[in-house]
Amino acid sequence: MSLKFHYKGLSPEDRVFALTPELSASKAKGTMYEAWFDTMKTSPWYRQIAITGVFPSRDAERAWGYFGDLREIDFEPWWISKGYAVFAERIDYRPISIAGTRTQLRRAGIAKHPPSLLIEVPLNLHPSVLRQQFEEILAKHSEYAADADRWDYSTAELHQQRETKLDFKTIKKWLSTFQRYEVASVAPGFKLYNFASELRLHPLFNRKEFRERDVPPDLRVKMANVASDILKSAKSLMANATELRFPDTTAHPWASSGTRTRR
Repeated sequence: MSLKFHYKGLSPEDRVFALTPELSASKAKGTMYEAWFDTMKTSPWYRQIAITGVFPSRDAERAWGYFGDLREIDFEPWWISKGYAVFAERIDYRPISIAGTRTQLRRAGIAKHPPSLLIEVPLNLHPSVLRQQFEEILAKHSEYAADADRWDYSTAELHQQRETKLDFKTIKKWLSTFQRYEVASVAPGFKLYNFASELRLHPLFNRKEFRERDVPPDLRVKMANVASDILKSAKSLMANATELRFPDTTAHPWASSGTRTRR
């Protein structure tokens, strides 16, 4: 394809360049874009939609329109057919440019276009001094306050809600744990603490002397709760993603069934 797009969720060095769908597919591997795809594909509520054709909510129906049936498709072909379009920014990346000789905030005339700042740069100063002064100027404007979020200015049809400490690796671990739990939990004699031990979900059981041994009685509640917390996060993440909120691990009615062990 000759069309090229920008993606706010790529790494800093990749998001500034316009990419073809094919190239962006390789760049999006291992990012939050793939994490969202994997979350939707693993979601039991999204799978149920594919099986029954029944939508539990209007947002879930919208999600189906964006993602489609994911049961028999991997990330890269899905991205090239659908993902590249729904995640593409509608306004191209804008680099810093020389625009004037005043420090003045200029409001954007286009919806979702971030405001810009006109700054005079004295070229006789050392770059380190310029960086310090630049940071001081930005700190004085509320648009760059600690709670400002670059996703507020996303123009993509679909984009993540806010910046997050979650990453692809963590989400992949959560989803893998949930998938293995779905299989293991139906077996006779299933114990959540044994499940946590087998998957080494607690750092204690990564130590050599604790491997291949039963969970001691005094650690069983702790081990079970480690697994329970991961499963709770995974279920909330999937339920919210099914309604186009990602990454969101806040409580969701669909994910309310608990697995946490109590004394």
